[in-house]
Amino acid sequence: MKIQKVILKYYILFLLSVVMSFVGTTAFSSHIKDKSVYGYLEPVTLYPNEIPLTAKLDTGAVTASLSAKDIHLYQRNDKDYVKFKVSHPDIKEIPKYDLPIEHITKIKNRASEGKSKKNDVRPVVKIPIHFDGKRYRIMVNLIDRSHFSTPMLLGRETLEKLNAIVDGTVKNTIK
Repeated sequence: MKIQKVILKYYILFLLSVVMSFVGTTAFSSHIKDKSVYGYLEPVTLYPNEIPLTAKLDTGAVTASLSAKDIHLYQRNDKDYVKFKVSHPDIKEIPKYDLPIEHITKIKNRASEGKSKKNDVRPVVKIPIHFDGKRYRIMVNLIDRSHFSTPMLLGRETLEKLNAIVDGTVKNTIK
């Protein structure tokens, strides 16, 4: 009788694990059904100048960043604007932008960067991009990324907008 109770107990646990596995798989698959898998490096086109560049898809970052130099903040008609040049060694043609500032953000500096300040203060703008056959307007913060391997970083907020899942073992999946 005792052995039958133990067997019944394990049988119930087994059935529960099968049901939970099915429910988890179904929930997970419904969550990803509309998403596409991309590599950690993918091509992006900046508009309106149609500048091709490589973006790093980074699930460890929250926001998107774009490499910029000559960043000048100013006011026009009581609204904050920023003029800047997209700049990176990989970009042949240097586009200039003059855009309204959406907001100012603070980004934590990494300890390894050896900066005296804990945070960088960066302007954030909306910029149109072309990614995998579709056009999007995304928010990017502006910072000089010329010492990084890519001029653009797309963080989780943008990846969600792109319905993207990142496979860190591949790159350049978009043809």
